Amino acid sequence: MKILTIRRMLGIAVIGVAYVHGKRGGDATLASIGDTLRHMWASAAERLGIENRPPSPMPQRTVPSRMASPNGLERPPRPQNG
Repeated sequence: MKILTIRRMLGIAVIGVAYVHGKRGGDATLASIGDTLRHMWASAAERLGIENRPPSPMPQRTVPSRMASPNGLERPPRPQNG
């Protein structure tokens, strides 16, 4: 019997994340669990002395304006039944 198989290591990791998440008072949402994972990664990196690289600059994207008729054809207005 192998002591640390992938499945067992993953199970231990899930239990550890659940424990830390409960200690931090996290909600049962994916955003909160993601925040707990980022917290755990940052604290492990700090303890190991791994330097965080600065965040890469994100290119600013402009939001395209909405066109009234994307294919260039005008639609007649819908008739009002009433």
